[in-house]
Amino acid sequence: MNHILLGPEEGLKADWLSEEKKRVLSLHPDAEIYQIFVGDDRGEDLDSILSQATLFSSFRFVMIKQYENRTGKDTYDKAILDFLASGQDDAEFVILSSEKSKAKINPRIANDKNVSIQIFWEMFDNQKRDWITAAFAKEGYRIGEEAIDEILFSVDNNTADMKNLVSALSLFFHATDPSKTEIRSEDVEKYSLQTRGEDGNTLFQAIADMDLERAEAIASSIMNSDNQGMIKAYSVIVSKFRMLESFEKLRSSGMNEKNAFDNADALSPYPVFYPTKGIKARDQAVFRKAAKNYPAEDTSRIIKYLAAMDNRIKNTSSEWMRIVVSSFLSDIIIRKGRESRMNLDSSPLEISI
Repeated sequence: MNHILLGPEEGLKADWLSEEKKRVLSLHPDAEIYQIFVGDDRGEDLDSILSQATLFSSFRFVMIKQYENRTGKDTYDKAILDFLASGQDDAEFVILSSEKSKAKINPRIANDKNVSIQIFWEMFDNQKRDWITAAFAKEGYRIGEEAIDEILFSVDNNTADMKNLVSALSLFFHATDPSKTEIRSEDVEKYSLQTRGEDGNTLFQAIADMDLERAEAIASSIMNSDNQGMIKAYSVIVSKFRMLESFEKLRSSGMNEKNAFDNADALSPYPVFYPTKGIKARDQAVFRKAAKNYPAEDTSRIIKYLAAMDNRIKNTSSEWMRIVVSSFLSDIIIRKGRESRMNLDSSPLEISI
């Protein structure tokens, strides 16, 4: 049987894949394991692996990753369909994709009797809490509820990111405090402060200070360290400005600053699985400065601007990203959400600096 693994929950997909690989190797100890990355490898490479047996093994196990990146010009589907039509039983493929339904999967592949499809959804909030508690228990730690909140706030909503953070925290405290038995929220904060580089939080601090030069330096550092880093940072900026808007509305309604800090909410348009209410004490100075530099009218305009920019940021190619980011930082810090008239349809070389 061949498999297609869909959905956003990368951690559970990775666990399933690991178990399937063990199963295949138990049946075929000499099996050859292959990984195909859509976008890096070619459909011809996949065809060669699936269609040609080798002299050195009796079975081939092929993982086809990042399948959501395929295009109409790729020949991956042809290679898969040719393999299914051949009736060969000396190979197995597993397709991995972040797509949330089989709608875009070639129907001839999706409906083949030798193909199984599974969709891996994100865990519910209570399941994630139990997962984090159990993961730390395996490392010899108890963990408090507030610390779990910190972890859920710090990672994307999948067990792959949670597993990485649990492992990193455990290694950090095994090395720095061998006597520790419980992870508290302040421990997670301590780890973040000592290990975190530039990210959306530090970028928002620069924006709150209206320091364009520092904001551009931070954005450059983010883009240099992670090609997806700016997209993540952008999501943080959106969330921070929504929280700022909530704080400013509460203050304008007559609420005192302390209660406004406690009751401000990010008002996210997306479902979240961790508490969003309240601005923590360590962040209050930043929001106080942001409220001073971006009054409610500006904040509202900036939020609308960020919503309009969302698709552009997410779909901008790498060679354009620095130009677009520089423009959006200027539009926020200098123009307070009034978009510049940069023509994004022209060549980067045609733009005068």
